[in-house]
Parts: sequence; structure tokens; C-alpha cells
Amino acid sequence: MIYSIPYVLLLLLYGFLAVYSYNNRDDETVKHKIGVWCVIIFIFFYGLRGFIYDDWINYLPAFQLCDFSYINFNIFENNYNWTFEPGFTLLMCLCKAIANDYQFLVFVTTAINTLLLYNFLRNRIDNIPVGFILFLSFGGLGMTTNLMRNSIAIMIFLNALTYLENRKPLQYFGLCLLSLSFHVSALAYFPLYFFFHYKCNKWIYLGLFIIGNVVFVLHIPVFLNIVSVLLGDSEGRIQTMVNVYTSGQFDEMKTISIGYLERLLTGGLVFCYYNKLIEIREENKTFINIFICYFLTTFMLSEFGTISLRMSYLFMFAYWILWYDLVKCFSIENNRKLFLGFMFVYLLLKTVGQTNLITADYDNVLFGIKTYEERLYIHNRYAPD
Repeated sequence: MIYSIPYVLLLLLYGFLAVYSYNNRDDETVKHKIGVWCVIIFIFFYGLRGFIYDDWINYLPAFQLCDFSYINFNIFENNYNWTFEPGFTLLMCLCKAIANDYQFLVFVTTAINTLLLYNFLRNRIDNIPVGFILFLSFGGLGMTTNLMRNSIAIMIFLNALTYLENRKPLQYFGLCLLSLSFHVSALAYFPLYFFFHYKCNKWIYLGLFIIGNVVFVLHIPVFLNIVSVLLGDSEGRIQTMVNVYTSGQFDEMKTISIGYLERLLTGGLVFCYYNKLIEIREENKTFINIFICYFLTTFMLSEFGTISLRMSYLFMFAYWILWYDLVKCFSIENNRKLFLGFMFVYLLLKTVGQTNLITADYDNVLFGIKTYEERLYIHNRYAPD
């Protein structure tokens, strides 16, 4: 519990700002100032963080090796020297050229992500602090601390959604290409332009949601079966190889967990208020489609724990908008207050669950941080496998 205290305090601070913003909802100047403070607080807390969680284990050594002479720009040669994807490698080398300090890279990437997030939220959410709370609780903590490249790719895509909704393909695919230069998983975003602006039939949504739950609860290896059929693997060699690779993941995965109940509740509420959500904002057609992708990747790829988690991160941002709008769906004021109370308590508990780890032990460069060697020792000795 002690490791969670800084993260809980951060959430409570955003909760205070959310209440203040709501009380001044008609004052655009105050709301703008609160939004700016949300950005400053986030960059201070995460941009100046020490070696928390796990991403620094790979990125610090890569940063130490990186310089512009290390990069081979000849795309026609096979001996690429890209450390990571080209966009992120260039950013990393540029940061090192300015300040040869890994903490500077952390600060810059956090600032980029935060500004991109703020630009996305301010166009879709009236209460910016609530947006930051939902972001941190639904994927944002993991994106910020453990997915340095993926997070930038996702944030760039968030700002491409406007062009998807307004049917502007050049701007959309341009931002998708930029996103791809930071992480290859952004390939998943390219085909979305052609169908994500359509309204999915409510009953098709329900059918997909039920099928996904059945696959997840019964541990049906859908992906493996499809691949085996397509490749003519009648002897089950692919199944055997993947079973070795994913050994024990089904046994370790708890079907009935808090995370599963959360998805079940969200999916049920979205179905119950399907039309109401679209009445609140037309763009929720897109966010419901994104949520479908989220639960399908979570359920259908559940046989691969890591892959399922990484793929679900690409679409988790649907939560930030849908949960915000679900509050508005309750016509009775008392029900709305009850849901808000439940939501905030649940998100606090969720934060505690995500941060009650020795690897999450927070420190800040302004007040002194543990060295790389100290953190690596702690991580190797105490971090869960």
C-alpha cells in the first residue's frame, strides 16, 4: 500500500481540480487555467520520475549507445542500424545531442505525450481533470511508465481521429505514418479509416460481446485454430509450439477477475445506453467501434497474455470517452451521483492495485532518485516474473 500513496495523492489532486472545474463550468478562463495546471502537474510527476516500473531497463542502455552516426538512412540496404523504429530513434538521438542525460529523454517524451493527450481531451471533454483521471486509471499509467514508444504512437493517433471523423484521408494517413514511425503496432490504425465512422448495429455489437466473453471464459484458442486451418497444420505443430511459448498463461489467468468484471460492466452499460451515447455525441459511433476492437483483442487473444495486453492498449482510450459520457446517460440525478461516487472509489482502488509494487516505488529527480544500478538490483530481486 505504501508504494501507492504518491499515485493515489495524484488522483485525489486531479479529483479536487475536477470538482473545482465543475463548479466553474461556465467560466472558460478558469477551465483553461485548470487544464494548463493538469498538464504541468502531469509533466512534473511523470516527466521527472526516476527509474520506476520496467521500461528504463531497455531504454537507458539504448540511449547510451545512440547518436546520429549510429543511424543508417539508406533504406535500400539490409543492414539497418535502427535501435527502435526510426521516429523514436531520431527523437532519442536528438535528445541526447541536446542533453546527454536519460532523464531528459523521459521528460521530453512525457511532455510530448501530455500535450498530445491534452489536445485530444480538450476537444472532447469539458472537465479536463476527469479526463486525466480516466486516462491514468484506464491504461495511462502503463502507457506512461512502461510503453515509451507505444504511448507516443497512440497519442499521435488520438489526434488523427478528428480527420477520420471529418473524412480527411491525407491528414489521417499522414498522422498514422508518423505514429508508425514510433511503433510498428500503429499498423492496426490504417484500415480503421474505411469503416470506423459507421454506426455498428446495436445487436451486432451485443453478439460480438457475447462471443468474446464465451471465448474468454471457456479459454477457446480461437487465434490458434484459425492459424492452424489457414496454414494446414493438421498435425498440430503450431499448437504445440505456441503452447510451449505461452506455457502456463491460461493457468495463471483468472477468468473472473476485477478487470473482467470491469469489462463486463462497461460492455453492458454501453449496450443499455447505446443510442443515448450516440445522441450525446455523434463521434461515439467511432468510440463504440474502438471499444469493440478493445474487447475483441482482449478476449480473442487471451491465449497470449502479453500480446493481448499490448494490443488492447491500442484501443483502451475508448474508456476515457465512454465512461465520461455514461455519467450523462443517467437521467435521475441521484443515480448519476451514485455512479460518479462508485466510479471514483473504483478508480482509486484500481490505482492502488496497479501501483502496490516495489518497482512502482516513486521518486523524483528534483528530490533525489535511486541510481540505475540500485533499481536494477531491486527489480531483478523483487519484481514478479
